[in-house]
Amino acid sequence: MARQDGLATVAQVRSAGLVERRQRGRVASGEWTKLDRTVVAVSGAPQSWRRVVRAAWLSAGPSTAVSHGTAARLLGIDGYDRFTPIHVTTVGRTHHTSLRGVVVHRSTRLTDEQCTVVDGIRVVRPEVALVQITGASGPKVGRKVLDHLLRSGMSVERIAGVAIAWRRQGVRGPSMVLRMLSEVERRLPRSWFQRLAKDVLRTCGIRLVDELPIVDPDTGRTLAELDLACPELMIGIECQSWKWHSTPTARAADARRKRRLRLLGWEIVELWWDDLNRPEGVRDEIAYLISARRAA
Repeated sequence: MARQDGLATVAQVRSAGLVERRQRGRVASGEWTKLDRTVVAVSGAPQSWRRVVRAAWLSAGPSTAVSHGTAARLLGIDGYDRFTPIHVTTVGRTHHTSLRGVVVHRSTRLTDEQCTVVDGIRVVRPEVALVQITGASGPKVGRKVLDHLLRSGMSVERIAGVAIAWRRQGVRGPSMVLRMLSEVERRLPRSWFQRLAKDVLRTCGIRLVDELPIVDPDTGRTLAELDLACPELMIGIECQSWKWHSTPTARAADARRKRRLRLLGWEIVELWWDDLNRPEGVRDEIAYLISARRAA
């Protein structure tokens, strides 16, 4: 109990030599509290989010692992430090947790190799949590988790392996993750940029140039090749790619390149794959920037 936030399963209590009669006596005296039919707790032990998570995991049984956003918080994934819901995934069709507020997912795909241990709690690995979170919350949230994993040094192949293993009919998370991975090194389609350029010309009367190279006057080297650009107003539009975010070194190089572009007077608009679904919003953002630069 000292190692488990003041908690123990009934099976652990028995293995320690405490018979059922003595357990009932401790519960009756108020020394212990019975959380459900499988978990007992030391009365008055400090409450914490981790204690609630551990109780849910102990209650659900040894074939269970903490999962989804709950796992993301335990694993230290960006954006989940205040995540409070409790999710667990159990292998098979049955579970016996009766704790209130615990969301139980059933899976036939979860293996021991796809789990790790955090503070003595069995937790799904980060790449499994990515598949689960993406399926539950969609690709916009999933991309943030994916970005964290790539920045942490996890390989695309490892993530893809889990997504493929979890893929089955009617489950959207794995296919979404595989689609996101396919975008890691891909650029936005040229046809999309061409439509955007026409919209800007129609809205602002400004013609945008395709694939404009920018040469650093100090070194004579090509600093960037802007996907779209307005040279007279020095506005550039760039497709963002995870290749600039997969490692700290790549991120630092990208930051230096952008600083140099801005020192040369360029204003850069960054586009992501999500922007494919909001061309009007991108056009309006560029139109506002054109208006501001004209006024300046």
